[in-house]
Amino acid sequence: MEHLEYYKATSECKRNAEKSINTCFHPGCQNKSINSHILQKNGILSSIAPDKHLWQIEESDFDEGLFKFQQRGLNAIFCFNGFCNEHDTKLFQKIEGGTIDFDDYESCLLFTLRTLYNEIYRKEVNILHYQCLMERIPKFKDSERCKAHMEGDRKGIEDMRSTEKEIWDDLTNKTESFVFSHRELNRVELCISSFYTYDTSFEMEKFKDHEKPSDIFINLFPYKGKSVLLMGYHKPDEKKVKGYFNAFFKESERRILRPITNLILFQCETWVCSDNFHKVKVKGFEPLFYDAIKFSTRNYNERKVFDINIFESDFHSRFRAWANEFVQQKHFINTKIRSCSIN
Repeated sequence: MEHLEYYKATSECKRNAEKSINTCFHPGCQNKSINSHILQKNGILSSIAPDKHLWQIEESDFDEGLFKFQQRGLNAIFCFNGFCNEHDTKLFQKIEGGTIDFDDYESCLLFTLRTLYNEIYRKEVNILHYQCLMERIPKFKDSERCKAHMEGDRKGIEDMRSTEKEIWDDLTNKTESFVFSHRELNRVELCISSFYTYDTSFEMEKFKDHEKPSDIFINLFPYKGKSVLLMGYHKPDEKKVKGYFNAFFKESERRILRPITNLILFQCETWVCSDNFHKVKVKGFEPLFYDAIKFSTRNYNERKVFDINIFESDFHSRFRAWANEFVQQKHFINTKIRSCSIN
């Protein structure tokens, strides 16, 4: 009965948290937000969803594990309560109304804006979710774990506010605070829309109070028979991240698919795939994906690239070998941090 009460509270708290964040994110707008897709539903997401469904990994409320792969319809997947109907339509018209110009700075910025707000939304949901659990479940009333999660999400949102301001300043004043690059790859039935921290946990432990980590934004999605890799970073971080970043656009496609795989498995949670991709690459190997997520919480050397490539035929054997070494043996990465290289 205790478990049933917990599962019920978890489900209801999460659902209510999602519903309660319903105001448009556009500065100054108080209109009700609609279900905004992180990437264009018609033309991008729909191109890998002939049956109008995609797969994503989610936190699990009722299963024995902490995570699960879930199939959802196009209207309910890769979306969040972001903008009102007017702003969702007009603001993003440049990247939804026709051919996308990836050399256009503002277009790249709009992809980044949606990526950023989706993350802010998720963290706001998490905070309300934990608050609700602490109110409803007696043993969570003074939970230090819940408080720590909430504090981490609040700090994360605070850090993202400066990026949010820079994006709106760029859109308003036609300035350029970021550096973007793109390239075409062979088409894969997978979409990523996320950002991650370039600095490793080892490095951030040595940060001084005024130092902030350097974020890298990444989008990967099918477009006109190819897949487009679009990435960006803040201009002030150029000296630090340029070598690492440029490798994604100068190296051969085969060489960059391994670090992209590592991002999918260990750093970028916001991705979806087609039913066919799920059947070939995921089905039957779900526990390995869950192990990768759990492993990422104790990996202090996040730039280390493991020899795993989800786009190669030997992916499952290499993924299983990785799990045998780093999960089953409880091996922690504590080796010296390698140089900024994806080779």
